[in-house]
Amino acid sequence: MEGSLATVKVLDAQPDERYHIFRASFSSTTFEEIATTSSPQFSDTNVDPSAGSYCYYIKTENSCGQMSEPSSSACTIHLKGRGRTLQWNSPFPTQSGAIQYKVSKIDAPPVDVSNWINSERFTLTQQAQPNDTYRVTATITIQVNGQPVTTELYSSLYELIDLPAIYVPDAFSPNNDNINDTWVITTYLIQTFRLQLFDRSGVEIFTADTPTNTWNGILPDGTPATNQVYTYLINATDFFNENWQQTGKVLLLK
Repeated sequence: MEGSLATVKVLDAQPDERYHIFRASFSSTTFEEIATTSSPQFSDTNVDPSAGSYCYYIKTENSCGQMSEPSSSACTIHLKGRGRTLQWNSPFPTQSGAIQYKVSKIDAPPVDVSNWINSERFTLTQQAQPNDTYRVTATITIQVNGQPVTTELYSSLYELIDLPAIYVPDAFSPNNDNINDTWVITTYLIQTFRLQLFDRSGVEIFTADTPTNTWNGILPDGTPATNQVYTYLINATDFFNENWQQTGKVLLLK
C-alpha cells in the first residue's frame, strides 16, 4: 500500500483469466464488487488507508466464464498510535501467527526501530520525537501452486503528534544571582511523577512528587549542597497510562 491507494496482487495469475475485486471498508463487513480486470495487479484509488483498514477478496473468472470461489481475504495494514505505543491490524486475520512485522522510522534512508516481531503492537523508546513518522513492514510466506512465496506488505504512515515528554536541565547554579538558581523540570502530558535525587555517594538528598516542586540546592539538613554531579531517577505515568523511567545527571555549579 502506498499513499492514498491500496494495491491488490494475484500471486498465481494465469493467462486468459479475469479477476473480480471485492472490497469491504473498515467500518463495514459487507463486501462489494468494485472492479473487474485482466491484470494481476489492481490499484484501488478510492480509499483512505490512513483512516482504517480495507479488506479484499478476489473471484477468478476463466476463459469459459466460470467463476471461482472467493479467495481468502487480505486487508491493508492500518497503523495507529496512542502515545509511544503503535498498534496495527493483521493483513491476513486467519494467519496472524505466520506473519512477522518490522517498524521503521521514515527517514532518508528509513531507519528500523524494531527487529522482526510477531506482535501487532510495539512501544517506541523515549527517544521518539513529535513529527517522527513510522511505517510497518509485514512479511509472510504462503504456498502458491505448491511452492513457498514470500511477500512484503506495507502499512499506512503514522506521525507522532502529541507525545508525552520530560525535560530535565543538566546543570544549574544556585548562587542567588536570580539566574538559573533553581533546578526546574518540565513535563508534558504526564499525570503522575516521582523524582529522587542522589549525591555521588548514593545518598538520597531530594524528592518530589510533582515537577513543580523545584530544587534550590539546599540539603535536607538546611545546608547548601556542594558543587558536584548529582544523579536523578524519575518514575512517571503519562496520560496514555504508559510508565516512564528516566535517569540522568545534573551538575550543581555555583
